[in-house]
Amino acid sequence: MLLMKRFKQAIAALAFGGFALMSQAETWKYAIEVSQGDIQDLYAQEFKKRIEQKTSGEVEVKVFYGGTLGTSADATELVADGALQFANISLGHLGSFVPEIQLFSIPFILSENNDVNKKLMTESKTVYQGMSGDFAKSGLRLMSIYSEGEDAWATNKAIRSPQDLDNFKMRILVSPMQVEAFKDMGSSPTPLPFGEVYGALQLKTIDGVGNPISSIYQSKFFEVTDYLVSARHQLFTSSIISGSDWFDAQSSERQQMIKDTMKEVTNYMMDEVPRLEQAFLDKILKEKPAMTYISLSEQERDQFRDRAEQTRQKFVSMVGDNGQQVLDNFLNERAQLEQALN
Repeated sequence: MLLMKRFKQAIAALAFGGFALMSQAETWKYAIEVSQGDIQDLYAQEFKKRIEQKTSGEVEVKVFYGGTLGTSADATELVADGALQFANISLGHLGSFVPEIQLFSIPFILSENNDVNKKLMTESKTVYQGMSGDFAKSGLRLMSIYSEGEDAWATNKAIRSPQDLDNFKMRILVSPMQVEAFKDMGSSPTPLPFGEVYGALQLKTIDGVGNPISSIYQSKFFEVTDYLVSARHQLFTSSIISGSDWFDAQSSERQQMIKDTMKEVTNYMMDEVPRLEQAFLDKILKEKPAMTYISLSEQERDQFRDRAEQTRQKFVSMVGDNGQQVLDNFLNERAQLEQALN
């Protein structure tokens, strides 16, 4: 294990070393899970632009794209070790470090109000205060959570009810909570590495995949499916993490600048994402006119919403002693924000 860790650090040093020689600016390395042009990349580029402006070029943010530095697990380890300053990591993956963060994998847990969700994702005391100690135990600091858009379904048949998901193999993230959530909605959840999804859809070894519309377009999943289903059951949430040791070593001014910039970018992107979703949807329907787009009615959504109560109880059981308190605190925060923000 120690040898493997040192090997990864050595590879990271080789990958990053050249950039230090090319520029005298301090380099902050930032890894994302996907390719250039995706929502994660747009977030990273906005963060890069603002940080470089605020530091007058004293800091350069270098973005590394999906697979360049290995898996999400590899990137998380590099962040904890201080070899990477930031990484965009799915909350499903982070659930293996902090089980409580799987809260965001429960369908219908977030608000229908985007302003409420922006507050929850940037300021929630349940998340940022209540879970900070568990992140720190793994050498991590949670910097921000944001939405890449709704978790739409690209499928090989029309889905309008939980019954339509019977024996339906839905590809999901490798996340215990997502497995339970999709079981409760009626499907046969099938964890699968992202790089294998296109081929699995093409060969029909899976029946569908849940992803942001941007990823469905960028990864060409629409080419090998026939339906795009919007159940609006869940936002596809991502996190930005940093290493706790690296962050704590920064000056108080730098720490505040980073926190302020993360909040600014999250708010900016969560206003931009609905527009971007529509643009990617238009591209899909233009490039594949035969694609059938289904937006579920409120009555159809209610069938899935009713199933989510089972998932909430499974979250409580999975997390353990404080699971109910975490769930209750978060829902109370949501309710108070909905009342305050109408």
